[in-house]
Amino acid sequence: MKTLWVLFICALGLTVQAQVAYKCEDNFKVFEGKVVVKEYSEAYALLPELRKSCPKVDSKLYKYGEAILKYLIEGALSPQERQLAVDDLVALYGEQEKYFPGTGADIKKTQLQLENNLISENDAYKAFSASFVKNRQAFTDFNALETYFNLFLKEYKSGKGITDEQYIEKFGEVSGQIVYAQNKLGADKEALLLKQETALLTDEEKQFLADAQSTHDSFDAVNDNISSASRDYLSCDKMEAYYSDRYEANKANLAWLEAMVSALYGKKCYNSPVMNKGALAINTLKPTKQSAYRLGYLALKKNNKKDAVKYLEQAASLEMVPEKRGDIYYEIASAYNYSDKAEAKKYALKAADFNPKSGKPYLLLAEMYGNVAKECEINDFDRKALGWLAIDAAKKAEKAEPKYKATVAKIVERYTKKLPTKAEAKAAGKKKGDIIAYGCWINEKITVPNF
Repeated sequence: MKTLWVLFICALGLTVQAQVAYKCEDNFKVFEGKVVVKEYSEAYALLPELRKSCPKVDSKLYKYGEAILKYLIEGALSPQERQLAVDDLVALYGEQEKYFPGTGADIKKTQLQLENNLISENDAYKAFSASFVKNRQAFTDFNALETYFNLFLKEYKSGKGITDEQYIEKFGEVSGQIVYAQNKLGADKEALLLKQETALLTDEEKQFLADAQSTHDSFDAVNDNISSASRDYLSCDKMEAYYSDRYEANKANLAWLEAMVSALYGKKCYNSPVMNKGALAINTLKPTKQSAYRLGYLALKKNNKKDAVKYLEQAASLEMVPEKRGDIYYEIASAYNYSDKAEAKKYALKAADFNPKSGKPYLLLAEMYGNVAKECEINDFDRKALGWLAIDAAKKAEKAEPKYKATVAKIVERYTKKLPTKAEAKAAGKKKGDIIAYGCWINEKITVPNF
């Protein structure tokens, strides 16, 4: 680390007149190789000249430079050392925005400057606002989104001319941007999951997958935080009135619809007519697994099983990752559990097929087999014998997900106590090896074991 700092200090004041033409591509490849194996001292020695002579050689120059400078910031031994690295990272972000505009470097720059008291909150608010208007799609940093909204909230509370309507609009825009960022994160994750089935992932890609869930959870936390911060200023009624008045003018504007639905959905305004209308419009204009799943969830909230299954089926058909498709089928199975056992079983089995590492479908089947009621006309012995089927399903759940070991043990204990006795088997004319065939929704066979 000390060696790296010596290089850093020297590099800031270094001017070199190249004796021969500087080979950008070759030097960048050497630089990249050093960064990949985390040889930051050697990599940093190459960074200043690359920034000076080859600013457009590759967009990854700035990503790698960011990694090195963040390493310096975290490992700084004094406030002065830290400030030098912070200032250089600010400059790097400025260069990135100049040579590769629209990559979000301006947003990172503003966040870094604010965190280090290099600009005022007012200047940061103006910079964030300009970035949000100029290129909202690049505004996908969860820290920056939360900071921007909090600065906007301060402006609103200060009475500096932001109206109630503008506040609702901004809340919707930021909520919509959070959903956009999460969807983009999910799409990138799924692409890598598919890639790893046929090819090796780079270390960077592996790290992205390792961090994806944590990043997704961070966006959820930001959404919860801005909703909580808005509790005293927003209500479902206010938002319903605001968006209803503007719906007709924006019903074909996908970005506006997403912002509106995200805002109302995030505030849990599930009974909002305009939100439901907007959610349907989004699924018509640009159907995605997210838009379909949201409609399915809203239908479940209203206990509308027919529509819930319809939209969850659509979401499953659009889901490319088998395990996630299986999870959606499990939700359909759960929705059917108390109304249509045959459909519940069908979807539980589909869920298990698509996601063999999930134990939940088997736990659902175990409970279904163990709680057959009057919907199936079977005698007492055969009803008790279903305990063997329930126990078998429960054990499959543990095999799929060992974390359910304790749960399965309780299920096995419960149903073992209900199994038919040897005397009951004799009275029913059953013996070891006999087969019990079930019709109804069960549609399974059991071989009577040794008593």
